[in-house]
Amino acid sequence: MTETNASFRILVIDDEAFSRRMAAGLFTALGAGHVVSASSAGEARAMMAADPTLSLILSDHYMPDGSGLRLLADLRQGRLPLAYDSYFIVATASTSGALAAVALALDTDSFITKPVGKEDLARRLYEFLVLKTRSIKSPLHYRDLDVNGMLRDAESNDPAAPHDDALVGPMTNIGRILPDTPLAADLRIDGGRILLPAGTALTRHLLLRLSELGIDEVPVGANPLDSAAAARRAALAEHAKTQM
Repeated sequence: MTETNASFRILVIDDEAFSRRMAAGLFTALGAGHVVSASSAGEARAMMAADPTLSLILSDHYMPDGSGLRLLADLRQGRLPLAYDSYFIVATASTSGALAAVALALDTDSFITKPVGKEDLARRLYEFLVLKTRSIKSPLHYRDLDVNGMLRDAESNDPAAPHDDALVGPMTNIGRILPDTPLAADLRIDGGRILLPAGTALTRHLLLRLSELGIDEVPVGANPLDSAAAARRAALAEHAKTQM
């Protein structure tokens, strides 16, 4: 980033801790002086209300409590505390052309497919910060758009749309998982991308790496440590009976 925009106040929004840290780190490496992050759409709205001077947003699209394009629509329509023409980048694992079309209709400053690279981000920032390639319309224009319908149609045909959580099963904190416990379901990140397939043995090495990536919970079914403790209690109870 150049000296003229090093004072930008940047908000990174992503429900995946690893992606959040990566994006924030890229902005810092490019010279940004103020970068904060939010792990959900709701947290992002609260942070915007607390700091309406935020001037550049980078947001994931699919999140448990909302979406990046819904935030962008509210921004352009003047429904958020920030200036409606604030800079907004959508960064998503989706490659949906229909989703990109919604982003273009809302005049996103950039639509990036994850993972976001430093050179790609720098080039896109240069295009709209230095070359002044953007053209933002009035809030009334965006309020006339059927954003809900556009998003519904785009997301219904998007392979990257979130999977039904009921198919994943219970999640367990990695701090309570015994080494070599197998995954009960695919471990997914970035709106559905598989990081580790079902059946992968969670070795001590993998557990440490997942922790470093900011992944706190994984699908392993019943809590392994709780199951082991229950087995020990049952064995002790059986032993006690034999001593009576």
